[in-house]
Amino acid sequence: MRYGVHVAFVLIVLLTYFSVKVFFDPQKQIVAYVSTFGFLALLSTIFVLLIPVLLRFKKTSLTVYLSSERRWIGIYTFVFAAIHVFLVYNFFFGWDINRFLNHPNRLYLSMGTIALIIFAFMTATSNNYSVKKLGKNWKRLHLLIYPALILILIHSFSIGLIYLKSTWAKAAILLIVAAVLTAKFFKYKKSK
Repeated sequence: MRYGVHVAFVLIVLLTYFSVKVFFDPQKQIVAYVSTFGFLALLSTIFVLLIPVLLRFKKTSLTVYLSSERRWIGIYTFVFAAIHVFLVYNFFFGWDINRFLNHPNRLYLSMGTIALIIFAFMTATSNNYSVKKLGKNWKRLHLLIYPALILILIHSFSIGLIYLKSTWAKAAILLIVAAVLTAKFFKYKKSK
């Protein structure tokens, strides 16, 4: 299981690539890739927050492993988000900042971009050197995952093109996020 997270990441990317090629018309493939990588970033963010809750709830070899690989899962969350943003800026805006600034959904697009910047800082400091150098500020920096999650949720719910069009899908995601955050809150209260 030493390389399990890395293998899982590669498999998810390959599965995404081939499933979009097989199940979507060529005209809709770019939108499918954009939506899928954005959705993977959202789900991975929730999963990163869920890991300590799972470990506290039931300590198994899987939860211990996931906890030990949480840093890598977070880094791959950033990679999913970066792929998503790259595809958006490349295929929808052609790297033209004016098209971005004049887009009717620029507020929601900006929220996604800000979340990516937060993830970039978190990823850049996801190493032992940064933990040591930043001290208590490292933890503070990584608490930015919560505002980033809020930005991602607003972004996804407002302009999600495939996975979050349904009210039921939005409700399910909100319910999962609420459950994870509630469990984390009670975990935090118990540890004080």
